[in-house]
Amino acid sequence: MIDYEARKEAAEVARRFVAGQISNFEFENGFPSSKDPAIRAIEDTLWCFYDDFEEHQLRDKWIAPEETKKVMIRWVMFLYSDEEYEWPKISYPGVRPIEYELFGKLLNRYKNQYAFLSSGEIEYWPFISKESFDHAKKNPSLLAGY
Repeated sequence: MIDYEARKEAAEVARRFVAGQISNFEFENGFPSSKDPAIRAIEDTLWCFYDDFEEHQLRDKWIAPEETKKVMIRWVMFLYSDEEYEWPKISYPGVRPIEYELFGKLLNRYKNQYAFLSSGEIEYWPFISKESFDHAKKNPSLLAGY
């Protein structure tokens, strides 16, 4: 289920946050709620890149490395795409795989992660596959028709 309006709003807020134009608090306040599973998955993943208690932008000591920014740009690109989000629900999907210590192993968290990672090509997340990613690159919705 694609919520085009929420995705457009989420993409703009995420793009501005990743570019260091708005703070983490502005990101949190501006990111929409939706039943579109991509919205929640990307918000949950971006949460890993900021501090809940200190207002800041992704600049200076908080700046993401260039390789990380390239990955984040792919997440924004997904929000602008017409691709369905096909991954199973899991916390922090965009930063998988996660190493689990004893407590996580006792709770069988690695089994959930294995099922998640087996669902698609993780190097293209939130796209399910290289084919899905390539399709979105060839059919951009942002500025289409201009």
